[in-house]
Amino acid sequence: MNIKREFSLDINGITVAGIAYGNSQNAPLLALHGWLDNAASFEQLAKELPERHVLAIDFVGHGKSSHRDANASYYIWDNVVDLNNVLDALKLEQVDIVGHSMGASIAMMFAACFPEKVKQLYLIEGIAPLNYATQELPQLMRKAIRQRVKAQNRQARGYRCFDQMVEARVNGRFPVSINAARLLVERGSVKRGEDFFWSSDPALLLPSINRMNETQIMAFLEQVDVPVIVFLGEDGLRSDLWNQYFEKIKTLKVEVFSGNHHLHVYPCGARKIAALVD
Repeated sequence: MNIKREFSLDINGITVAGIAYGNSQNAPLLALHGWLDNAASFEQLAKELPERHVLAIDFVGHGKSSHRDANASYYIWDNVVDLNNVLDALKLEQVDIVGHSMGASIAMMFAACFPEKVKQLYLIEGIAPLNYATQELPQLMRKAIRQRVKAQNRQARGYRCFDQMVEARVNGRFPVSINAARLLVERGSVKRGEDFFWSSDPALLLPSINRMNETQIMAFLEQVDVPVIVFLGEDGLRSDLWNQYFEKIKTLKVEVFSGNHHLHVYPCGARKIAALVD
C-alpha cells in the first residue's frame, strides 16, 4: 500500500468523510464499516490489497462524518440513500463493494436497488438487517419512542485518557486487537476539555422506531443479481435465518475462516479475504 489519504464529500450539506488507500488508477473497492466502527476498520484489509483503490467511508454519524439533525433517526435505508449519493460524488458508475456487519446489510440493500452500479459484493459477517416479527412492531415502536424521550437530556460518557478508550474498544461486545482498536479510537474520538468522547452520534445507540420484517428482507435478497461472497468467522455472529437468506441469493459463495465478528481487522483474516477479493 503506497498511498493513504483522507477525503471528504459534501452530500447535500452533510460531510461524508473517508480514507482512500492505494493508487487511484487501480480498480476501486468501496468499503463499508459496521455499526459504531469507522473507515479505519479496513486498514489491515487495504494493506493486503495493494492493487486495489480502497475507498473506505465513515457512515453519517460515525467517525469523522457529520451527524444527522437532532430530531432525525438513523435508519439503515437512509445509509442506502447516502451510498447512492457517495457513488455519484466519487463519479463511480459501477464498483465492487466490501461491507462488514451493518455495512454488509447496506451493501446488499444497495445492490438490490441498483444492480447496475455494483459488480461484486464481498460481505463480512453480515448479509441483511435485523428482522422483527410483524405483530411485535407496534410495541417495539412504542418502546423506541419512550426510550428516545428518556435519552433527550442524557449526557455522553467521557473517558479520562485515550488508552482507556482503547481498552474499552478491545473489550467491547465484539472484541478487536489492540492495533485495530487504536486505529478505530483515533478516528472515532474527540477531546473536549480534559476528557475523551466517542465522535459517533449517541443517537446511534437508540432503537429504531421503524424496523423491517422477514418478508421485506427476503424481497431485497431476491433482487440481488450480482455475485456475492460471504465471509464468516468461526467464532463470529450467526443468525438462524442466515441459511434461509443464503438460499435467496442467485450467485453466492460462503467462506468460513478462523476468527470472530471482526475477522477482517486481523492480519490472518484480512489475508484470506484479500486472496478472494483480488
